[in-house]
Amino acid sequence: MAQMIHSAKPRIVIYGVGLFGTMTAQLVRARGWPIVAAYNRAGDKVGKDLGVLAGEEPWGICVEDSDQANFSGLEADVAIMATTDRLAQNMTGYARMLGAGLNVICHGSEAYFARGIDMSLHDEIDAMAKANGVSFLGTGVWDYSRIWSGILVAGPCQNIERLFHKSITNIGESKYTDVVGIGFTQEKFAETIGKVPGPIGGIYKTIPQHVLYGLGYTIKDVTEKREPVLYEHPVWCAALDKNIEPGISAGTRIVVNVTTDEGVTASAHIELRVFEAGEEDNMLWQVIGNPSSDLRTVRRDSGTASAACMVNRVRDIIAAPPGINLVCELGPIKTTALEPTP
Repeated sequence: MAQMIHSAKPRIVIYGVGLFGTMTAQLVRARGWPIVAAYNRAGDKVGKDLGVLAGEEPWGICVEDSDQANFSGLEADVAIMATTDRLAQNMTGYARMLGAGLNVICHGSEAYFARGIDMSLHDEIDAMAKANGVSFLGTGVWDYSRIWSGILVAGPCQNIERLFHKSITNIGESKYTDVVGIGFTQEKFAETIGKVPGPIGGIYKTIPQHVLYGLGYTIKDVTEKREPVLYEHPVWCAALDKNIEPGISAGTRIVVNVTTDEGVTASAHIELRVFEAGEEDNMLWQVIGNPSSDLRTVRRDSGTASAACMVNRVRDIIAAPPGINLVCELGPIKTTALEPTP
């Protein structure tokens, strides 16, 4: 049976017009879906045309100050939010968009599995969404590459003993070297990343939690440790324009262990670091059970993939029940390639 082609065009709001917000806006425009409004925090982007910020000709959509805008009467179906990874920092934006009667898709990493971050915030978001008869979803590149790949590899199993997830992500060519401690001494790493959450602590632990939850297990305990990635030889860091010497941090390794009431466990080793020659971003899931199997996913354009996942989940979240929804509950993400475009 051919895939159903939807004729109605979802009306979209872009909330946050940084890298991911503008990439998403470009994909929405390419689908021919109307962008009703765009918002950003106060700064030099406010008052500018969204198309210009996206590197194109003007679209006639002026970016408004999210703290000053009037959201009443906003005629749209979905707000796509790309602001921060942290639930707590996004709550004001959630309240604005859910309160305006819009379904919300959030790019923030903690939004994927809010119950694994802060149950009180989870309940608050869920209540806001239900009170307004709309739905909430966290999605992005993890949707297919980390969450659904882990669920799918376990599909054939008759029994499961444990799951293992490993990934490597190249940070050595990005502006986020400080976030993962590239170039830090081991002492500095311990104080700024190892002993305190920092910008990324607590985010990646939700990945094995989400997969186990999606498989029907009951989460019992979760631990996370952050440690420096150390090489025994110099490795070149393009972003810093220098070698990272042996004994100096070349990135962060996040080690997560999850136990369940049913006895099945999951562990994850997430490495955000400088790459050596020939390496590429990839995610591996292993299921140890009957039968055992591996699934490896290679990502070559994570930015576009994140934006595309948000766009491709728009119809899912419109059709979803009110409240918080999870990608594991909505089914594997589906392509929009057969939908008509202008």
